[in-house]
Amino acid sequence: MKHVTPVIFVTLVLAGCSSATTPLRQNAQITQFAGGESNTDRTSFYWLTEKLNNPESSTDDVKFADNTWYQSHYTWDGNYLREITRVGERRNNSGDKVPFQMTLRFSQAGEAVYQRMQINGRVMPMKNGQIGEVRSQAGEVVSKSRSQRNEGLSLIQGHWKDGVFTTCNGDEYRNIQFKQPLPKLLVDRIKEEENFAAFIGELGGKKIVVDQMLLLKHGGYACIERPMFNG
Repeated sequence: MKHVTPVIFVTLVLAGCSSATTPLRQNAQITQFAGGESNTDRTSFYWLTEKLNNPESSTDDVKFADNTWYQSHYTWDGNYLREITRVGERRNNSGDKVPFQMTLRFSQAGEAVYQRMQINGRVMPMKNGQIGEVRSQAGEVVSKSRSQRNEGLSLIQGHWKDGVFTTCNGDEYRNIQFKQPLPKLLVDRIKEEENFAAFIGELGGKKIVVDQMLLLKHGGYACIERPMFNG
């Protein structure tokens, strides 16, 4: 999300009032952040909770182009990753979607002291390469969240209706700027139809600057919540 060429802004002026909120909520020494990214392969949403500038927990919600998905919860002890819980659907060798769930626990030295992978109801062993890949993904959620936060970006989501963009927090905006130009057909759709949108952007006074569009759905699509895991 770093731009090395001059940024072209496309502005949408929407009817309605404006108000701004900070995307980073602070409670004593605990901070929470929501971000995400999208490419041709997948769309990812992630959440990070930190205490005293160290990760306490993180979560992701990843949807792939082939209609598979997973959600993960990562538990941290300072900068040490202690547990990963993941559920989702993946493709088997026949191309069918099957459910899976995974639990990994690590020692302070980083050794996987417990592992359990269940695919379509069958317990399967995990290879070291698989464990390493999932650990790497856990670290990326933290590093990418921090990077976006440092750039002043965060996850913004809400609904366009009757020319007004209303965030999921209930704030209304009429001045929306896009760093990447959108096709006119899409701009007209945003202005004239009811849509749900989720994007990475920046709140500033009475305007929103969109860095990357993650999701655009027609109609009253529900706001995306941080996945909850039991235990």
